[in-house]
Amino acid sequence: MNTLPHKVLPLRPRPRLLIQGWRGVHHSFAMVNQHQILALARHGGFELHHHDVAFLMPHWNASNLDAGFDAQRQSLIASLSDLPLEQADAVLRVAAPLAAPSPASPPALTFAVTEFGLDAKGFAQPEAALSDWTCGEHRLVTPSRWSRDRLLDFGFEEQRVHVVPHGVDGEAFSPSSAPERDANRAVLGLGEGTVAFLNVGVPTWNKGLDLLVRAFARVHLAYPDTRLVLKDARALYGLSVEQVLRDAAATDPAVREPAFLGAITVLPTSLTQAQLRALYGAVDCYVSPYRAEGFNLPVLEALACATPVVVSSGGATDDFCHGAGVSRIASVFHRGDLGNKSNCCWVEPQIDALVALMAEAASAGPNRPETRSAQRSGARANALAHPWDRAADALARLLRPAAGATTSAPASAQAFATALPDLAGAHSI
Repeated sequence: MNTLPHKVLPLRPRPRLLIQGWRGVHHSFAMVNQHQILALARHGGFELHHHDVAFLMPHWNASNLDAGFDAQRQSLIASLSDLPLEQADAVLRVAAPLAAPSPASPPALTFAVTEFGLDAKGFAQPEAALSDWTCGEHRLVTPSRWSRDRLLDFGFEEQRVHVVPHGVDGEAFSPSSAPERDANRAVLGLGEGTVAFLNVGVPTWNKGLDLLVRAFARVHLAYPDTRLVLKDARALYGLSVEQVLRDAAATDPAVREPAFLGAITVLPTSLTQAQLRALYGAVDCYVSPYRAEGFNLPVLEALACATPVVVSSGGATDDFCHGAGVSRIASVFHRGDLGNKSNCCWVEPQIDALVALMAEAASAGPNRPETRSAQRSGARANALAHPWDRAADALARLLRPAAGATTSAPASAQAFATALPDLAGAHSI
């Protein structure tokens, strides 16, 4: 039987995506960019390139702000080469300040995130029209509904602002085994009956560390075998936890008590991903009484490590904090001026509600193991619903119409090493 000849079409090359951003350090923008690089590499729909944007602060570098990825993943991130802008099919920018695409730019997706709301200081070109970011095929992408609403408040067009939530690497951030947990708690000096709270945020007002310290002082009076673990941020912004304690002690005598100060442990600034996993797994509860966040990625990482969380209600974490393993602090929404910024938005967590939730966690720790088990399994399940691969798929859908990207089946992530990290170097206040 004769068959009709058929024409074999050449395979279409993958569109070239130029990512403009930060890598090699653990600032939040850089971490988002690097996680998205790994997820887009697994996605496989683009030929990836990277242009390194100058850091916001000149003292940032990989030696004192190491991003903490394992060698294999760091190698992949670092391997992306630059590409002339005119040779790119699409651009994804993840850096600050907010820079408008150049007139010669191919379709650009610009990452824009804000806690309180935007002002002119957040823009590289304050005189530019808002339409410069969203004209033609250009778009903005932001990680939460809270941040989106602040962008709309500033005047960006709703149809041009897309919410693409951040994700979590469920292999890098996974529950600790019982032996791992015991060993890491011993390194931190946590006894068998000790309930430990954790926060790894920068000690700025929007993170609510002042509220956490004041609430913990009250909880520690009722539950002396509780501990609070914090992470210093001197290398990133020159801010110290000690300053937060001094400010709180000026108005709260309980913060000045030696027994209370001895219950606080401060960790060094630079922690690898493996060390963060161990830290989340070693404590009993992650507490984030924030006033304003664009997303709050550590909360999602803690959930992935099966660590219950206490978070503010009404803010960015409402998008992914719900169900077992999540306690939400009653908070009041505010809109107004903050310092020299106008039309800001934030939530004010109610400290009595925060104290009650932390006291409940302190009570449940040693006394109700079945409750803790249910909370931990629920926390993990909540986090796994938000993988970075889902974020990569959403970014690809936004970039595909402009760049002509083809769909590619996502590759499975590489397994992480399971060796216990070294948390030595922590010190008590």
